Amino acid sequence: MMRSVYLKTLYDKRWFVFGWTLGFVALSVLMTSFFPAMRQTGALDALVTNMPPALQGLIGNLGDLKSFPTYIASQLFDIRVPLIAGVMAIILALGLSTAEEERGELRTLLSLPISRTKLLIEKWLALGTIMAISTLGIIIGILASAPLVDGASIELSTLLHLVAMTWLIMVTFGTVTFAAGFASGSRAFANTLGVLVIIGSFILSTFGQSVDWLSDFEKFSLLHYFPAVEIAKNSIDFNNVVVLGTVAAVSLIIAVILFRRRDVA
Repeated sequence: MMRSVYLKTLYDKRWFVFGWTLGFVALSVLMTSFFPAMRQTGALDALVTNMPPALQGLIGNLGDLKSFPTYIASQLFDIRVPLIAGVMAIILALGLSTAEEERGELRTLLSLPISRTKLLIEKWLALGTIMAISTLGIIIGILASAPLVDGASIELSTLLHLVAMTWLIMVTFGTVTFAAGFASGSRAFANTLGVLVIIGSFILSTFGQSVDWLSDFEKFSLLHYFPAVEIAKNSIDFNNVVVLGTVAAVSLIIAVILFRRRDVA
């Protein structure tokens, strides 16, 4: 396990991976089990009728609740998973960057015959791998519970598309925080930037559809490029993949350049 930074990181984070994977399984099972109640005619109509238009984005289109693929896309992938995954991304990214520097572990790693660039890239690859393993919990939870729930049927390809984009948005959120940590060495700066990107994206995507003055800024939300319901109805838009991938790649490149010039404490 000590032969590479990548394997060492995966080994060190094994319980983190187990806990978050189990959490995603539980969340997926819970949301799948709610499907029969949510699709009942008139179950949420009165609530939405009396809800201010600006808040209706929190529930989504009632028509999407009638079909399981669009229900799970709107209620799990479009609302809950991005926020929870964002929290995971910040915790993991800080743990792999500034936390290790504060404990002096990063200086120890840099004393080994490994370049700063390789160290950073291997840690980033570990970040992506950990997120990929964790998102398997979503697949396991839905596939395990769907046969037990009336009407809960979804094509495997549709589910894989949703999970793949979930992984990409997680990696993008995580890379922004991860890059800020390695580039600056400041936990406060990296944490603040990560929170601003995630919360800002959630606010713009949730309320931008109903609040006129926010609608023009919605394209600056990373969640704008993860239209879960549209993915469930059609497929992945490659343009969205390019945007999220570009944000992650640019963040990583900036981190590599600045980290190579930093005096690591």
